[in-house]
Amino acid sequence: MVTRIIVGLALMVLPVAASALAEESPGPVLQVDAQGTEHTIVQIGGRMCEYHRSEVEGALRQFEAVRQIEFLNNHGTVLVKYRSGAMSPEQLAEAVERALAMGWGCKAWVERGG
Repeated sequence: MVTRIIVGLALMVLPVAASALAEESPGPVLQVDAQGTEHTIVQIGGRMCEYHRSEVEGALRQFEAVRQIEFLNNHGTVLVKYRSGAMSPEQLAEAVERALAMGWGCKAWVERGG
């Protein structure tokens, strides 16, 4: 009985501890697949900024290494796949933010997960 309680408590605490560790992660959440393609999320925020998809795509397509751009929703979440090691995720976000600099207070950042 006591063992079941301890195991049950451990199962409840482990996800919370893992979540806390993920929040402390200093780097962006990205994955590298077998073809050497990195995947990262660029998040866009500001007054109506997430609806300027053509500007966002244009800014990302300036990078020769970008292989795929996918808008995951209507809330400014963009999945970017690019050749591994060609650039940093932060460079992608900076390019998007520059493209959206139209006085609306648009911001772009790399989603950190957690």
